[in-house]
Amino acid sequence: MEKLRKQIRESFFNPVLHFLPLLVFLIVDEFSGMNLAWKISFPTALVLLTYIYFAYKRLFTWHLVFTFLFVAVIFIAYLEFFFAIPVLFQKMGYEIVFFLFLLVLLIFRKRIQGALVKIISKLIPMTNNFSELYRVVWKLFLLLLVYILGNIFLFYRGFADSTYQLLLQYVYIVLLLSLIVYEVFRVQIIRAKLFREEWWPIVTDQGKIIGSIQHLTSLNDENKYMHPIVRVFLIDKGMILLQNRPSDSLLYPGLWDTAISNHVKMGETIEQCIDRTAAERYSLNNFKYMYLANYTLEVQKELHYAFLFVSCQQSEFKLNPTIPGQLKWWTQQQIEENLETGIFTDNFTVEYDLLKRSGLLDSGKCECSCKLKEVIYQQSNATNKE
Repeated sequence: MEKLRKQIRESFFNPVLHFLPLLVFLIVDEFSGMNLAWKISFPTALVLLTYIYFAYKRLFTWHLVFTFLFVAVIFIAYLEFFFAIPVLFQKMGYEIVFFLFLLVLLIFRKRIQGALVKIISKLIPMTNNFSELYRVVWKLFLLLLVYILGNIFLFYRGFADSTYQLLLQYVYIVLLLSLIVYEVFRVQIIRAKLFREEWWPIVTDQGKIIGSIQHLTSLNDENKYMHPIVRVFLIDKGMILLQNRPSDSLLYPGLWDTAISNHVKMGETIEQCIDRTAAERYSLNNFKYMYLANYTLEVQKELHYAFLFVSCQQSEFKLNPTIPGQLKWWTQQQIEENLETGIFTDNFTVEYDLLKRSGLLDSGKCECSCKLKEVIYQQSNATNKE
C-alpha cells in the first residue's frame, strides 16, 4: 500500500510547489520590501528542495530547474535598481519579470515538452505532472496580467498610490494565497480519490516495475503501457474451461478466453491476484495451480506481460453471478476447428500453442511426465527467486 501511495504522490505532484518560493517572495515584498522577502523566500526554497529530494526523489532534478529559475527571476528584477526604469514598472518589477517568464513557458511549451521527453522519457510521473504544471502556469499568467494591467490603468488615470491601488494590491495578494491553498486541498482530495481506484503497475519487457497508472486512464490513453497479467488454464480430462467475454468488456468483447485471467493490481503479488480472481469468480478456495510460462504480447489497448499457469482436474466450479460471461468446456478438436475463425482472444491463441507443446492436454494431469516438465519447473524456480 505504501508503494502505491508513493506512486500516486509522484504521479500527481502539487504543481504550485514549483513556484512557491517565488510566490512567497512576491507576497512578502508587497508589504515588507525586498530584504525581508529574500530572507524568507530563499530558506523556503532550500527547505522545499530538501523535502522534494527525500519525498519525491524522482522529481528532484525537474524541481531543481525551477529553483534556479526562481533565483534568476529575482536577480533579473533586482537589476531595475541600477537602471533608469519608470516608476510605474519599478513598483511591479518582480511581477513583470515573472510574467515574462511565464509567457516564455507558454510560448515554448511544445519545445519544452519535447526536450523533457528526451531527457527523462522513462520518468512516467512527469506525463501527468507536465499538464498539471501548465494548468497552474495559465492561472498565474492570467492573475499577473490582470494585476499589471490594473496598475497601468490606475497610473494613467491618476490613481497611483491611491486607495484603489491599495485595494488592487490586497486583492492580488488574497488571490495568490487562495491559489496556494486551493492547490494544496485539490491535490490532497484527488490523491485520496485515486488511492481508492484500481491502479496497474507499468513494467518493462523484462517485467521490472517502472511506474503505475489508473486502469481506465491506461486503456484510454493513446500510448500503450505494459502491464502484468495472470492467466490460468483450467483443464479436466483433456478439455479446457473457457469463458465468453461480456459484450461490454473493454478488451476482446464477445470472444472466448481462458476462464481465469486478470490484471495484477499495484502492490499485489502474482499469487494474490490468482487467488483473488479464483475466489471472486468461482468461489475457489485453496486453489492449486502450476506455473507454465510467461510471454509478452501487444493487444488492442495495451501491452501484456503475462504469467501463464495451469490447474488440472478441478471438481467443481461455482460462477459468481456478479461476473457475467458464458462458461463452456472445450475439447481440443473443437478448439482447433475454430482457431482460425477469430472467436478466440490473441492471448488464448498464443497460450494454446504453449499448452499443446507442454503435453499437459495429453495427460490431463498437472503431475505429468511430459517432455517440457523439467523446463517448466526450471522457469518456475527462476521466477520465484526473482
